[in-house]
Amino acid sequence: MATPKKKKEPADGSPTFEGALSEIEGIARQLESDDLSLEEMLLRFEDGVRLLRFCDARLRDARGKLLELVEEDDGEFVTKILGDSLETFTGGESNNE
Repeated sequence: MATPKKKKEPADGSPTFEGALSEIEGIARQLESDDLSLEEMLLRFEDGVRLLRFCDARLRDARGKLLELVEEDDGEFVTKILGDSLETFTGGESNNE
């Protein structure tokens, strides 16, 4: 039976998006408990903010890498960055009148 592949950490030592998200969830559980002192809560909160910023940056980077296949008026297909413009989401119709 094949074992599931474990997600590898990047070579530069930074966390994966999934790892950071999991750590944020753990921090949230810790902050909801009454087991931490105020000092520990502040440190964990700061860790959470740092991880949220990391996740936000990764999502912004990913946005620019997503492509969609679009059919031009002449029937030719081209690739464009998904979400690059309002037309991407509205099919070419703009509601900015």
